[in-house]
Amino acid sequence: MAYGIKGTPPPRPLIVVSNREPYHHTRRDDGSIDVTTATGGVAVALDALMRQRSGTWVAHGSADADLAVVDQHDRVAVPPDSPAYLLRRLWITADEERRYYRGFANEGLWPLCHLAHVRPVFRADDWAAYRTVNARFADAVATEMKTGAELVFIQDYHLALMAASLRARRPLARTAIFWHIPWPHADSLRICPWRREILRGLLANDVVAFQLDRDRRNFLQSVRDELRAPIDGDRVFVGHREVRVMTSAIGVDVAHIQQMAADPDLAAESSRFCRELGLDDPALTAIGIGVDRLDYTKGIAERLDAIDALLTRRPDLRSHLAFVQVGVPSRSTIAAYSQVERDIDARVAWLNVKHGAGPDRGPVRYRKSALTLRELTALYRLADFAVVSPLHDGMNLVAKEFVAARTDDGGVLVLSEMAGAAEELKDALLFNPYDADGFARAIEQAILMPSGERAIRMRSLRRTVTGRDVFRWAEDILNSLDRSHGPAHRLEVLPSRLPAGYLRPAVIARRDVRG
Repeated sequence: MAYGIKGTPPPRPLIVVSNREPYHHTRRDDGSIDVTTATGGVAVALDALMRQRSGTWVAHGSADADLAVVDQHDRVAVPPDSPAYLLRRLWITADEERRYYRGFANEGLWPLCHLAHVRPVFRADDWAAYRTVNARFADAVATEMKTGAELVFIQDYHLALMAASLRARRPLARTAIFWHIPWPHADSLRICPWRREILRGLLANDVVAFQLDRDRRNFLQSVRDELRAPIDGDRVFVGHREVRVMTSAIGVDVAHIQQMAADPDLAAESSRFCRELGLDDPALTAIGIGVDRLDYTKGIAERLDAIDALLTRRPDLRSHLAFVQVGVPSRSTIAAYSQVERDIDARVAWLNVKHGAGPDRGPVRYRKSALTLRELTALYRLADFAVVSPLHDGMNLVAKEFVAARTDDGGVLVLSEMAGAAEELKDALLFNPYDADGFARAIEQAILMPSGERAIRMRSLRRTVTGRDVFRWAEDILNSLDRSHGPAHRLEVLPSRLPAGYLRPAVIARRDVRG
């Protein structure tokens, strides 16, 4: 069923589930309550989807005034200026957050899934908290399901077990999970003591979706190795159920970003950044930008090393290049992340002393705070090039945001081969972040690229990003989920390699669970 086609029924009610909430309510010093939007490409993309689809978003309420604004059912309408959907908050204790989120999810699963050379840490207490919090999310979603016809769209590695808990409460629930980060090779997955439980939890969904076909293949191989489950193409057979495993690369809200880019008032935002960051210096001929969480997977240190290598080889560029690095502090209570933050602080200061007139008067303009999408759009429009340099990444939406903002067909995208976005954005300047000299040459090429080549490359990139926006991504997954239990859906012939004792009728009719 394709949504939006004349004569088709409207989209089914949607419940999105994620650890992170799209809006935060915080108290100001005077006691009043402020509302801020979450930063990060995924949160922004999902908010765009929910503004269009409506429904309910279930997430952890983590800000200090979140509890003060919800109703008796822990719900608040968002966005605050033009409510389009409900945000249902659930509450977890500080100890649960430490073990479920910081521990199992981010000290265990995150490094396991990224080739970033940080040792995963798995603890039994963290695993117990992870299971408990996933069950609590399932309880909240079950409460929000009014008709049984809702589609439940689960997000990411924080909630690998949620569908299994929800299925125990709502057996006819239809769920899809999108795994935003890479899926590790089957041999790497063996590091996790609870890998089989995680695989079974994911296969409790009707649809399991990944960014890249590489991740889909790795997942299916893990299922073969660990569970010996029957597989036919993109289908995994679990008991009497069929699970679809698919790829659908996430996009951004292109139309919204283009609308902001065309807003005449954006010029005032750009002027402010020029003043604050010293970008109005007439000597500058090239402005670069990098936007990242301060995470060891993002390749920020390698980026600074490449800038150092370039300016060492080309000292004539020192007074002409300004590189704006936006670094958003992340998970700072985890040792590996606090070390990254200290390392980046020190590298920026050292690089500015080496190639400039002091720690605050060099080529790198460091902004260590989160920015809104509107502020980022202003910076994207100022930049001559953007550097996206992850060591390993599921997608990286900064690359797509930059392209979407460049309606002027200007700017050059310098993109790591290790980013998932590199599989789509072939007209970027692709490089290996582990090759410092090659990285430096890519930045130099971006600085020196003729305007005609910039325009040709950017027009091609914009066609790709526009054709694969956040709504197309969601439509692929939700249409697949909706079809998975359609009234006429039948599983024709099961594969011949099913294990002994497995249900073997020639044709299995699927139950209509539309409610």
